[in-house]
Amino acid sequence: MKKSVWAKMLSFALVLVCVVGLAACGGGGDTSAAGTYKLQTIEMAGMTMDLPQLAEAAGVSEDELKLNLELKEDGTFVLDMAALQQADMSMEGTWEQSGSNIKLTAEGSTTSATLKDGVITIADDSAGISMTFKK
Repeated sequence: MKKSVWAKMLSFALVLVCVVGLAACGGGGDTSAAGTYKLQTIEMAGMTMDLPQLAEAAGVSEDELKLNLELKEDGTFVLDMAALQQADMSMEGTWEQSGSNIKLTAEGSTTSATLKDGVITIADDSAGISMTFKK
């Protein structure tokens, strides 16, 4: 069972790289969203996993599982998913904010996210994937 869950997590991580494999160069924009956000939940194919469940599936403690999105004041971001030790899942790019909407751009693609009450939600409805990060 763990192997099946891990396979789903790895598949999700790969899809995440595609979803967040963002686009077009951007500038700094409004930096009010700047800060470090820690992954809270992942939803895929109707299945939702929170941080403790993700840690268990990855075979690490919750403290070791560091899946962070850092929006820097200079308009750049780093998505650090290196805790998934099977592959280098870190990504860098630029971000900009317009109200509660955030655009993340990297590797020729742009992904939209929303910010509400200190929680960033990145969703790809066509792929049925959603992730939340909390400041």
